[in-house]
Order: sequence, then structure tokens, then C-alpha cells
Amino acid sequence: MYNLLEDDLFESVSDIFLQFASQIKSNNDSVMLLAPPTLQGALAITPLEAALIDENIPYRRRFSYDNIDYFPVINILQSDIMDGPTLDSNHQSLSISTKIVDGLEGNIGDSKKGPLNSICQAHALAYAISPYSNRLRYLRPWALAGNWLDTSLDNTYDPVFSKMKKIFLNEGTIMIVPITEIKNPYMGAYDWLNQNDLKKLSSSWNTLDFEEKSLKLSNLVKPILNKSLPSSARVEELVWNCIIAEGWKTDLAGQLSFLNRDWDISKSHLKASNLVDILLNKGYI
Repeated sequence: MYNLLEDDLFESVSDIFLQFASQIKSNNDSVMLLAPPTLQGALAITPLEAALIDENIPYRRRFSYDNIDYFPVINILQSDIMDGPTLDSNHQSLSISTKIVDGLEGNIGDSKKGPLNSICQAHALAYAISPYSNRLRYLRPWALAGNWLDTSLDNTYDPVFSKMKKIFLNEGTIMIVPITEIKNPYMGAYDWLNQNDLKKLSSSWNTLDFEEKSLKLSNLVKPILNKSLPSSARVEELVWNCIIAEGWKTDLAGQLSFLNRDWDISKSHLKASNLVDILLNKGYI
């Protein structure tokens, strides 16, 4: 897998992550993984836990909104905090939160900015801890989850999401297919789409040529083209550019939509822990 910390996207956070990774690998002390009991918190802790397991580094997992007196600690902050990662002077306490960075360049060479969220940062840090982790490889597509859950795709193009997707495509950890090639799409993410029309199109998909496929997919989404939500950027990802990985029957957006709708705030700690366990075990839900 490509080392994300060597990419320009992660230039502003790489030194901090490399320092902390080196510290915990050399000391081999038990590491506390701390995150809020949210979907984003669970998805950020998962790759870190995978890396620690594969490096045989002892750790503890805790979901809480409160800070705790335990070191070393990796503290995933709430998703609305945008201070970027910070490391204390003793290199024992690392806090991770969203940071706005330069993404892909625009058509005229201008830099497009986007959110480098805690989930993709956690994947980059996890790789620094365990670059040969098998678990991290099958968890790799989830590094895109934070950008999908974020609101940036509702407003405009997300350059960070686009660049990371390109990286993962090149390294072979994700595949991009249209919705008609998803074995079990989660229809809760497509309440604006006629389910029967999708089934008919999917069943005849392999008999169509390129132009017919393009036309029929366009006709499928016509009813929502004049609506404000979902945004055109999301529609493109939901219909034309579905993200899957080996063994997946439901695409990334579908799995995230299900998790979002199924998340019970009253049972958030249990939901978060169960999700981490499931993803560590097989890499998808």
C-alpha cells in the first residue's frame, strides 16, 4: 500500500504522526485509544487498533467524550473540531481532529482545499505504526468514510476525497463500479430512485453497450436532477462511481448510510464497540 504520509495531502501532519509512531513502537507501552461514541469515532479507532494488533503493541479502547489521565494516548476529537493533530511535549498524548489542507489542483493550477478528517488521518498514522498490516489493507476503503460522512460533498467538489480515491484505485485496494454492478445495494441510500427500474436495468446491464448504459443510467436519475439534495457530486458517487472492495456485496456509501440510520444514540457505546469488532474481523458489515 502507498504510504499516505508521503503524499502532499498529509505533509502538514506527517512529522507529528511519525514521531508518535516511533515513540510507541520503541516503548511498547499499553496505548489508550480514546474516541467519542459516534460513527466517526468508531471508524477512526478501527485502523489504529488494527495496526496495534498486528504490531503486538498492547492497547485499551475507550469510547468517551471526556479526557482521561492515561499515557500514551491517541485521542480522536469530535468531528466538528478542526484544530488538526497536536502532540504534547513528551510525545505521549496525540490528539487528532480535522485539518483543512490543499487537495488537487484546479484547471488553472489553483489549489483546491478540503477537509483532512480524523478517519483518514487515523489510517495514515496506522500505516506508520504497521506498514505491512494485512488488516489495514482490507480496511483501506474506510479511509474515505470521513469525507463521505462530511458535508463537503453536499456543497461542492471535495478534492481530498477525489485524490485519496485516485490513490486507492492505483494501489488496487478499491474498485469503482456503477450501481448496477453492486450485488446488494442498500436501498435506504436511494429513496429517490425507483427500485424496480434499478432491478430491471441491473438484470440487463451486461447486454448493453457503453452508450446504452450511459443513457439508461442518466434516465434512472432524471427525477432528482432538479432537486437540491442529494447534490450532483453525491449522485455521481452513488450511481456512477460506487466504491467497493474485494468480497463486498454493498458499496461504501451504502454501508455508511445503513450505519448512520441504524445508529442508536442511547446505545452508542455498544454500537461503536460492535462496529470496530466487525470491521477488524472481516473489513465490511
